[in-house]
Amino acid sequence: MLKRKIVVVLYIALISFFCVYLFFKIQERDLIIQLNNNNLSLDAYKITLKQDISLAELDQKIKDNDKLTDVQLHYQAKDQRNVTYFYGKGNYTQPPLLSGHFFSSADFESDVPLAVVGKNYEKKLYEPKDQAYLKLDGNYLPVIGVMGDNYHSDLDDQIFIAASTQKLATAQTNDYRIVLDSLTPIDAKVLKKELGLLSATRLVKKNFIISDESWLVSHWAQVLGLFAAAVGFLAQMAVWLISLRHRYNEAVFLQADPAKFAFEEWRTYSLWVGLGTLIGGMAGMFVFQMTTYTYLLLTMGSIYLGSSLLFYLLIVSRLKKE
Repeated sequence: MLKRKIVVVLYIALISFFCVYLFFKIQERDLIIQLNNNNLSLDAYKITLKQDISLAELDQKIKDNDKLTDVQLHYQAKDQRNVTYFYGKGNYTQPPLLSGHFFSSADFESDVPLAVVGKNYEKKLYEPKDQAYLKLDGNYLPVIGVMGDNYHSDLDDQIFIAASTQKLATAQTNDYRIVLDSLTPIDAKVLKKELGLLSATRLVKKNFIISDESWLVSHWAQVLGLFAAAVGFLAQMAVWLISLRHRYNEAVFLQADPAKFAFEEWRTYSLWVGLGTLIGGMAGMFVFQMTTYTYLLLTMGSIYLGSSLLFYLLIVSRLKKE
């Protein structure tokens, strides 16, 4: 009996460990998707203005607006898709850096342009002394940071530039693809009203059905894995229920109360399955470091509680038929 319970614990622990691994891969995939999208969130907007103004004027609109507190603007050159002129206000998601630092608020008001480059440019930088420079369009830009991570992404080939005040004053918004992202989601109607926009459309469409841009398509392998884990819980439950007949016949012979027998079986099942879930989950979280464990804990808790409740309902239903 004890040997069977130990096998159950090990089996459930293995499934739980697998669940943690799947959530780790989901977060890893989400990070790569974000890095491929210039480190922009799924709530970013592509915006167009009603009238053509300078980049300096749009930056000033953002700066003076009290409702837009933690935002970043990306001015993407139409003829150089790997070049982005960057403006930020307040707190915003910064790309991972291998060296140096990202732009400060003072850099957005400097007379000298500054650059943060992807790691694929690192070997192309000119470093006469303590300062690295990037040659771009015949000019040498001071480089203050190198972006990158352990993963390979499109961000490795990107150049972010905090443009000089002169560049901002002469460059026009109609010549750029403009993307606005916020640390907290902003409604499109609010954006259009506050900035005088012609349009504000999601950079990534949020769909409830499967499409090329849906979350489900990007994570189909992990979703199938979680489904398989749930099936694994159910399979173990089925084996436990099948083995009940012999123990129930013994209980009937000893004139045991069916309700009490059902409760004790449910309690034993929940205890050993819960122990396996806890052991496997803790082992997985020790091995795989994640940024958040909220969805993992909610999913594993739901699977455990759901299987425990289903077990109780099935065993009561089965005993009524005996």
